[in-house]
Amino acid sequence: MMFNTLGLPAPLVQAVRAAGWSEPTAIQSKAIPVILQGNDLIGNAPSGSGKTGAFLLPGFARLLDGPQKLRALVLTPTREHATQVETHARDFARFTELRVGISHMGAPLVVQEKMLRDQGVDVLIATVDRLLELHERKAMDFEDVEILVLDEADRMVDMGQATDIRKLLKLLPETRQTLLFSASMPAELNRLAKEALIEPVRVDLTSPQPSTGITHAIYQVPKHLKIQLLDRLLSRSGEVRSTIVFTRQREGADRLARQLERLKYAVATLHERKSQTERERAMEDLKRGRLQIVVTTDLAARGLELAGVAHVVNFDVPPTPEDYVHRIGRAGRPDAQGDAFTLMAPEEQRHLAAIERFVGRAIPRVLLPDFDYLLKPSQIQQTAIYDDERVRARKAALAKNPYLQGRQTMPLAGTPRPSANTQRHRAAASASSRPKPAASAPAVARMKPKGIAVKVNPVAKPVVKPAPVKPVTKKAAVPKKPAPKKAPPAKNKK
Repeated sequence: MMFNTLGLPAPLVQAVRAAGWSEPTAIQSKAIPVILQGNDLIGNAPSGSGKTGAFLLPGFARLLDGPQKLRALVLTPTREHATQVETHARDFARFTELRVGISHMGAPLVVQEKMLRDQGVDVLIATVDRLLELHERKAMDFEDVEILVLDEADRMVDMGQATDIRKLLKLLPETRQTLLFSASMPAELNRLAKEALIEPVRVDLTSPQPSTGITHAIYQVPKHLKIQLLDRLLSRSGEVRSTIVFTRQREGADRLARQLERLKYAVATLHERKSQTERERAMEDLKRGRLQIVVTTDLAARGLELAGVAHVVNFDVPPTPEDYVHRIGRAGRPDAQGDAFTLMAPEEQRHLAAIERFVGRAIPRVLLPDFDYLLKPSQIQQTAIYDDERVRARKAALAKNPYLQGRQTMPLAGTPRPSANTQRHRAAASASSRPKPAASAPAVARMKPKGIAVKVNPVAKPVVKPAPVKPVTKKAAVPKKPAPKKAPPAKNKK
């Protein structure tokens, strides 16, 4: 299917081709015809599926004929995402007379007021907080708005913006067309959709399965050793480039960035407390290779578009399965090729179990043979060798020596020798799988509980059984008779 078969005007088709888009994605091919008909729509699709083009192209098609007024609003959760949407909007509008503007809290309010009053726009991409502020200052009105787009609506709800969105809905014309695009549909968003949309058409393309071109791996490691393991993973490739590291909280991102800087990496943080200038500089530096690593949070990275990211590292296991899918969706865009590594402490196992249930399959566990994890054998659930060359070497070793089968943690030829602690842990883990010699006739095999072998003498000694001891029964106590009282001494008779 081509874009010219979807009913788009020729200027938009020309702009799409100039932007390098050849064929529409699944969400675009299904959503564009529905939007062109004027229906409300709920588009549920994962990150990187082309949702931005799915609402911008048909929205622009409906705005080509009409007065030059503010007729379309696109709400985004963050200023980074607003900047991303604005970039696509200007690309699509290059062969039209549509005017595109952007408004968010990261830019001066006076400049945005002047843009709206003097220049005017047809399409405004904005965050809801700045939009309400501009309306309160009488810098704009919404009486001519025909299209409202809620992009990344689930993230807006997560950020607590549902109340502001409801305030905005009361200010907009009821005859508008409302489009809601999201990667998931939590309960609060479903309630908001019922208030904002009228008989919407649903296009649901969400799938818990991440892209097949992304390599997944789980590294189980104690929490205090995560930074050392991350350093080892990054240094194995020889060249660290274009890596995004996710943490749960802003404080953790700053702390991790300082630790990586001490290890001589070129690092920047990207979270909600950074200024717009700092964010844009970090994104540009990572694209151009001036930065090796960007440490970010889920809140700041939602909607972040960085083409060609080589590695995505979950320094903390995401608490929700949807966040895991969103995080690793950053790897390999747009060609869907890349690596997604997760460092999991033992206490984060429950989060990983929820992720595996969500995606419907187990994620491979990886154990570096040259790293001392300081884990007990019972804590290592499953191990593997990540490097393909090592896998081939291991298979060749197993073919030559069947005794090695089942010992997944054995270091291969050419790898650094593990420490003594690691050797003791591995020996304890594989002790039960070693073949045991057949016992001789006079030998008596004795085993302790849990399958731990005990060394015995080759000749069995006679065992002297002690004589049985009869139980001693206590006789019932016989109550003693009270002693008879002595008669008082008789008086001498005179």
